[in-house]
Amino acid sequence: GDMFHDNKPSRATVLKTIQILRRYCLGPRPVNFEIVSDQSTNFAQNPVVNFEDENFSVDLPVFSIHGNHDDPTRDGGTDMLAALDLLSAANLINYYGRHDEVDRVE
Repeated sequence: GDMFHDNKPSRATVLKTIQILRRYCLGPRPVNFEIVSDQSTNFAQNPVVNFEDENFSVDLPVFSIHGNHDDPTRDGGTDMLAALDLLSAANLINYYGRHDEVDRVE
């Protein structure tokens, strides 16, 4: 399913999502699988997936692929951002497949 139903969820929704991800996904237990693809290509925002980041501790990694409700928008600036970009920048999810132009998927 979609992480968010709207491409611009409310701040309260984003806050609650961050709280839930922190509560249920962070911790010291090891993750027992590895990513064998080129992470710098597939997860462009972060150099490695969050559970391989030596400065972060993840028990349950969440992977989110760009979907039809995740279209990036401009909020008064030049950068196109989606709510999933914020969660990825905070290292709470591993976001891949991001497209700025969903009409031109290659």
